[in-house]
Amino acid sequence: MKANDVDFRHPLFSANVDNWNLVDNICDSKNLRAHLIPLNPDDDSSENVTRNNQFARRAVFAAIAGYTSRGLVGKAFTVAPKATVPDGMDYVNTNIDGMGVSINQQAQEATTEVTRLGRAGLLVDFPKTEGELSRAALAGGDIFSTITLYKAKQVINWQTTRVGAQVILSKVVLAYQRGETTPDGFGSADIDTRLELSITGGVYTMTHWQKNSDDEWVAGEPVIPSAANGKTLSRIPFFFIGSNANTQQVDFAPMFDLAKMNIGHYNNSAIYEDSVFTVGQAQPWMSGLNQESLELMTDNNMYIGSGRLIGVPSGEKLGFAQATENPIAREAMLDKVSMMVGLGAMLIQPGGAVKTATQVTSENQAQHSVLSLITANVSEAYTDALKMAAEFMGENPDDIIYEISDDFIDPNADANMLREVVATFMAGAMPVSDFLRWQQRHGFVDGEKTLEEFNEETSGSGMVNLDA
Repeated sequence: MKANDVDFRHPLFSANVDNWNLVDNICDSKNLRAHLIPLNPDDDSSENVTRNNQFARRAVFAAIAGYTSRGLVGKAFTVAPKATVPDGMDYVNTNIDGMGVSINQQAQEATTEVTRLGRAGLLVDFPKTEGELSRAALAGGDIFSTITLYKAKQVINWQTTRVGAQVILSKVVLAYQRGETTPDGFGSADIDTRLELSITGGVYTMTHWQKNSDDEWVAGEPVIPSAANGKTLSRIPFFFIGSNANTQQVDFAPMFDLAKMNIGHYNNSAIYEDSVFTVGQAQPWMSGLNQESLELMTDNNMYIGSGRLIGVPSGEKLGFAQATENPIAREAMLDKVSMMVGLGAMLIQPGGAVKTATQVTSENQAQHSVLSLITANVSEAYTDALKMAAEFMGENPDDIIYEISDDFIDPNADANMLREVVATFMAGAMPVSDFLRWQQRHGFVDGEKTLEEFNEETSGSGMVNLDA
């Protein structure tokens, strides 16, 4: 590590970035050639290079991991998230980051990132101002706190320190590209930038770094953000989002296993398509062929197809050789499709994820699927980030909440199932709370309806005495 090496990568970042690149490549269907095992890799002849180019071009990539990733996020946002913010922060519904992105759009992108790579982060910021701001200045709409999403590969370094019994972030380094207009005013260039967030002397400080003409990282003037009341912060307003827990630790990438299986399917496809091309067409053959018979066929313009009759020497035969399909490569492809379907299904099955001891205790040991745990973590991170934004804005953070649905069961109950459940409930074998939740999960009752409202409606219908 060099002095002032702001581009230093945390060991956990370095240990995971290759897996992240693999998942992104497969989910985005890019750089696929890098994941295709070449034929005769030690043969650098022009013939083998041509053969490998044809081998890669014939391969068919089925974007199963990508479709699964997008489908999971779509399922999570089938029901619009609940967002409760003060009136002074209504702007987050249309412009949470200062670039016109709504909180739901950004949360979908965050969920996509965590579903794929198991990691993301939110940075809360406030424009640099002098002194305390009036309510009128904040109400004007030009000065407001923003929340920016940073993806896993942008959070390159982080450090923590212990203060009493609490472990807090003491440094975070974010990598991004800042767009600049070229001198002629028409073009644009992306400038590599590093944003250092640190606690300096107990005060939160931001520093931007860029390279100079000698390719050395140079720090800009440090900025000390302050809230609307003019006070500085004593902690870094950055919130990690994980697939398991919202800590600085790097969680597993949920889509990694499926992406690896997708790569295996892609390689099987290359082998299968290559065999189809090589031996897929019928091959005519003739026994007893000699120079005299070849000349006879040529002189009489005899050839395969178009109703022409081909004569063969006396006692000889003409036939067609047809290879059977490559069953090994095809079976391998079909097996991997089944395994990928199973891996995708496991991401939404309850019991597929484990929460921390604190979470289990506070949530009555609720079973979570991988996807429901991710949406719970994203919801928690946005709630915390919104509360920090409220502190910047001088708003009351107490009632702020952002909640993405974690109920992914599709309505699939038929009349017989409904009849059996109602009978079980009427016999007293099912509590009213479970009966309500079952109906909500299968779309029979409004998902927002409370137990008290349900009790009031059904007890007045004469259907059953729910207080019994």
